[in-house]
Formats: sequence, structure tokens, C-alpha cells
Amino acid sequence: MTSTDGHMREVYPVGGESYRYRIADMDGLFTIEVEGEGPTGPKAEITIGIESRQAGEGLCRTQSGRTHPFAWAWVGTELHLWLDGQLFVFERAETRRRGGAENNEASGDIVAPMPGAVLEVLVGEGERVEAGQTILLLESMKMELAITAPRSGVVRRVAVQPGQQVERGMRLVELEGEG
Repeated sequence: MTSTDGHMREVYPVGGESYRYRIADMDGLFTIEVEGEGPTGPKAEITIGIESRQAGEGLCRTQSGRTHPFAWAWVGTELHLWLDGQLFVFERAETRRRGGAENNEASGDIVAPMPGAVLEVLVGEGERVEAGQTILLLESMKMELAITAPRSGVVRRVAVQPGQQVERGMRLVELEGEG
């Protein structure tokens, strides 16, 4: 991640409003500072020890001193952060300049951001979904993660069922239509 230049960037919770953030990289320890009314209230600061791992969990502390559990995973060139039941997607600055992250959105695939177990599938084949709608619940690292539709469309195929173990990058649902 690059953003030690001090400039604020936008973070996009899937299906929600955007927040401004700054990320500082100190030898694999990333501090994400959210400006204004952030995901956990006024001005949140989240520190993640990335090291060489692809996923993890931790606690973030807000300016008011409250702590919140979170889980994170790299999905392509994006950092996905689950905090207070919401998914936040942080893009690397160089990815945005290239015109978007490398992911499966163009193909319509919604993939598992980390290994886990499918708790519940909330959509069926042929069903219309809206951007940001929760399509399934995944349990990973003792946390329940809501997997949401990145865009509006129609569910072409549900590739998993409740109780199924999934690996990072495994296809969960295929969407077709609006992009």
C-alpha cells in the first residue's frame, strides 16, 4: 500500500457511503486513519500488522477510546476490512491510477475473500439483487461476515450451500446483468 504522502483517499464500503482515509505504511504495519464520521464513529484509527499474511483479525480503537473487533483480507490488490458488520474496501493508490482493481467483478463472480464456512445463503438463482445487498453470511476467524453484491444484477448461479467450507478466492455466487 502506498499513501505515506499524507493525502486523504476515499474508502468505499460496499453498498454504502464513502469515507476519506489516510494509510501509513511502517514496515508492514498499516495504520488506517478515517477522517470525520468514519465506520466506527468520529475519526477511527485502525492498525493492521500485515506482514506476509493474507488475512487476519484484530481490534481498532476510535478517538473516543472504544474498541471494535475487525477482520481483514487481501482480495487481489484491495484490502477488505469487516468492521461492525460492514465491509470496507481500501484500494491501493497505484491501482486506482490504473483504473480499478484486478478482481472478478467484470466476470460476475463473487468470491470468498478468506477461508471460512458458509452460514447462510440469502439469495436464490434468478433473484434480482441490489448493490450492497447481503447475499450470504460467511464465518471466518470466529467472526460472521456479510458478503454483499458489488453491483445490481440477477443471481445466475449459487455455487455454495450452508455448512460448506470455502477457500479464499473460491466462487460463491455468479451475477449477471447491470455492471
